[in-house]
Amino acid sequence: MADMNQVDDIVAMLDNMVANGHGHINVSVDDSVEAGGKTTQTMGCTDCAKGDLACSVPTLMEGMDEELHKY
Repeated sequence: MADMNQVDDIVAMLDNMVANGHGHINVSVDDSVEAGGKTTQTMGCTDCAKGDLACSVPTLMEGMDEELHKY
């Protein structure tokens, strides 16, 4: 039951971030952190673009393999 409470807490946090306009959200898990502990870090797109994170990966509006199936 404690696991479900943690899941509900994370879902509520993500819902709140999206409702407040966060367009990209990266989630990572650190097993060395005490159970129930969490941290958040808000970054701008220039910060996010430094690594392989959501801001540096384009959003595809159409399927990648659409051209392959034309012929």
